[in-house]
Amino acid sequence: MVGNSLRSDILPALEAGAWAAHIPYAVTWAHEMADAPHGHPRFAELASISDLPAWLDRIS
Repeated sequence: MVGNSLRSDILPALEAGAWAAHIPYAVTWAHEMADAPHGHPRFAELASISDLPAWLDRIS
């Protein structure tokens, strides 16, 4: 999963056993706020979508 919402995109994917990359956006609804699961083995926080191909190469 790649998404900009920790609460709606990232955390559910990790709970389901998937890999998840969070790409933060400048504006986030208060409802979508959550603590990032730093240290989780299947989680990454990327600065931009352009970082995605390299991350995919690393996890494959």
